[in-house]
Amino acid sequence: MNGFSAAWLDLREPADVAARAPELLERLSEWSGQHEHVTVADLGSGTGSCLRAIAPHMSPRQSWRLIDRSGVLLDEAVTRLSKWAHQRSLSARVEQNVWRFMGKISDYSVVFEEQDLATGPGNTGSVVDLVTVSAVLDLVSKEWCSNLARWCSEKGAALYTCLNYDGQFHFAPSHPDDSDVRSVVNTHQRSDKGMGPALGSSAIEVLAEALSAAKYQFVVAPSPWLLGSDNSALQSALVRDWSDLVFRQGDKYAARVSRWRNFRMAAIKARQSHLSVGHVDLWAWPKA
Repeated sequence: MNGFSAAWLDLREPADVAARAPELLERLSEWSGQHEHVTVADLGSGTGSCLRAIAPHMSPRQSWRLIDRSGVLLDEAVTRLSKWAHQRSLSARVEQNVWRFMGKISDYSVVFEEQDLATGPGNTGSVVDLVTVSAVLDLVSKEWCSNLARWCSEKGAALYTCLNYDGQFHFAPSHPDDSDVRSVVNTHQRSDKGMGPALGSSAIEVLAEALSAAKYQFVVAPSPWLLGSDNSALQSALVRDWSDLVFRQGDKYAARVSRWRNFRMAAIKARQSHLSVGHVDLWAWPKA
């Protein structure tokens, strides 16, 4: 799986928080209310943004396993979660590699686990109530999704996966080359990121089929990024990354993509650029 920098994850986190589908967070909250204690496996956890986003929506006693292939990102997760806990007046301590963040009501225990998830989840503890996967599924293969659904079924765990790219992004003001850039980006999304041929925008559809075969029920909801002038840094990063992808297609695209990037950057600088990036969230649970 291709790595992401902590700087990129920090840049996108506010947009992710704003985008998560509220109706699925409500379902998550209702489900967790049926559990005195929730055990969570967070796959591809990065710096722990999923924990920070959804822990306040769940019952107060939680145990998390943050699982990522990058030890660097897991180290960054410790720093960011400690800061997050301090902002919420939670005490923090570590005992035998288990971090505890505690308040008057809340009690979160967190284990950080470096693991290669190239073929799906491995040994992540005997008890798992909830599996979370954020902004990862569009990077994985059909086999990976099948393994995920089967693993959740073996554990009897619910599944919350969010911020999965759906193949759509739209700028205002528009530009004649927007669709061509989007086409290149979506083709790149389907390249192998180290977890098999990537599903790109079809990931949720493929996962839904695997979950149905595993006798799961599920609901989906849109979770788009809606980026305006307050998100200029994120917009600029996306424009740079997307135009770089087009540049790598060959010199024949260089002039067009240069004009496109200059147009986009000028609109961002003038605080006139708006960008929507489509994502889909999914909440799934075993059939009774």
